[in-house]
Amino acid sequence: MTINPGPKSEVTDYEALYRRIRRRYEREREVRMEAERIAEDGLSQLYARNRQQALMEAVAAQANSGLSVEDIVRFAFSQACEMGPWCMALAWLPDSKGSGRVFRLASHLSGHENAAAGRALPTGPDNALLPSICSRLQIESAPLWLVGEGTRTGMQTVLMVPIMVSGRMAMVLEFDALSRHESDPYTLAMFSNIARQLSHVLERRETADLLRHEATHDALTGLPNRKAFLARLDAIMERDRKTGHDHAVMFIDLDKFKMVNDSFGHHAGDMFLIEIVNRLRRVFDTEENCFIARLGGDEFTAIMTGQRDRAALEKIGARICQELELEMVIDGHHLRPSASIGIVTSDHDHKSSADIVRDADLAMYEAKRRGGDRVILFTPDLLARMHHALILQGELPNALERNEFLLHYQPIVDVQAGRVVGHEALLRWRDRRGVLHDPAAFIRNAEETGLIVPIGNWVLEQALRHVVAFNRDQAPGHEIAAHVNLSANQLRQPDMPRQVRELLAATGAKAEWIVLEITEDALLPDMDASIRHLAALRGAGARIAINSFGGGRSSLSHLGTIPFDIIKTDRGFVKTMGTHGHTVDVLRLMADLGERLDKTVIIEGVETQAEQDQLRALGFRYMQGFHIGRPV
Repeated sequence: MTINPGPKSEVTDYEALYRRIRRRYEREREVRMEAERIAEDGLSQLYARNRQQALMEAVAAQANSGLSVEDIVRFAFSQACEMGPWCMALAWLPDSKGSGRVFRLASHLSGHENAAAGRALPTGPDNALLPSICSRLQIESAPLWLVGEGTRTGMQTVLMVPIMVSGRMAMVLEFDALSRHESDPYTLAMFSNIARQLSHVLERRETADLLRHEATHDALTGLPNRKAFLARLDAIMERDRKTGHDHAVMFIDLDKFKMVNDSFGHHAGDMFLIEIVNRLRRVFDTEENCFIARLGGDEFTAIMTGQRDRAALEKIGARICQELELEMVIDGHHLRPSASIGIVTSDHDHKSSADIVRDADLAMYEAKRRGGDRVILFTPDLLARMHHALILQGELPNALERNEFLLHYQPIVDVQAGRVVGHEALLRWRDRRGVLHDPAAFIRNAEETGLIVPIGNWVLEQALRHVVAFNRDQAPGHEIAAHVNLSANQLRQPDMPRQVRELLAATGAKAEWIVLEITEDALLPDMDASIRHLAALRGAGARIAINSFGGGRSSLSHLGTIPFDIIKTDRGFVKTMGTHGHTVDVLRLMADLGERLDKTVIIEGVETQAEQDQLRALGFRYMQGFHIGRPV
């Protein structure tokens, strides 16, 4: 009996089943691997997003920490290059002047590709890539992703991130990669967030800079103010104490600036100051190591460092005077400025900035006292004079109450008749310690403090009482006159004519016995008002003498309008009579002028017999001076 193995179809069914199972397995494996790949990609993306979120939070924390913009940018660069494909990062600042140039603020090279990135790092301040795309970044205000051609040499991907502040592109961040990478929305979002954080930092810094600038600079002229000046001076003095280097301070005060404000208004005054600053800049811009500031009002200062001798400093001051005195036109008004300038050097061993400013100020006031429009260098005697002035300022207000003033009289002589025709009352002050003070010093102090008015009234009353005594034994027609100097402040007192009338009545003095002397310079600031006041004083019975005529800003045209009786010449004419050839001619004209105007002319400063003889030969009759008689 033979065994039958079965039909062949059963074997064929097993092979088909195997193939079907294998195909299913392979499909399931592919699905599983795809699922694993998708899961892995999802985890990678999640990890990357987490890192990007962490970076954004870290940058935000840095932005709120008070660090500088440069430090925050460098932090962001190091973190971004570590997590991304970037091998190099750069920060660019567009030129604030709008030239189109950009300047590198910071850079970062990724460690793993340092050499390759370093070859592409720009070596100069300008980046050739940015000028071509700055306008696009400004318009779009969003990150720009560049791949392939058109990127930086050796780089395949470049990302540009603009930092916008108030609609202006204030900074550009650049990230470079050696390989090609397509734009990633998540990465772009991250850098947009970082850009916003940096924008807030820049905006805060600009606001702080603006506030700091406003706190240390003058709003009108843009110059550093007193605070900035003193801070800079303190720093320079501290540095020069250690190094032994030199510095100097210049104090510049405009002459008669108040008249510009009062006459033409504050707008004209502001325009005047702005033009003054422009002129100061023209001088100081040619000098090295100079720092100029506006202390306030019409006061300016300059610090000059480096080796400069006295002659060089005086030359700079003279250049300023020359530059300032050029005519300027403000609101249709033609003005010629001038300034008084004081300079102090560091060789006086000042202990503080306040000391050096004080001494420069003293030198400036000395220049102003000498008439302004000049330069004075500080010397120690100016400080001694200031100390003396402070003593006077403390003692002077009570000197009148303590009866410390006295009058000396200097005779005025008619040399033709050989008799005294008048006495000039000269104020003296002997304080409670017995010290006799220089009249020039305390009279100037009295004028500055306003004490000259009560003191001047006392002088007038005493002179009238004395002239009554002088004339008690004089023959009729031979009485002498008391000449009393009247200050500009007294002249402007509206009740001065009334006081003169009352004093004449109280003392019994005759009106023709009083001569009020006023300098021509005291009349000039307001000539119309001066003429009215002088006319009122003449109406009260006093005679008027123009004192020191020819020594100030004389104008013959004034003689036709000023009500006066006597001309007293400046003593400088007699001093120069023998050395200046034309002085004698001028004196001859004055003698003729007095005769034609029917005015008495008194020559002051006659100190020798030869001078008296020469002046008498020129036609002068009335004289005063040490040769004629000293004050007693």
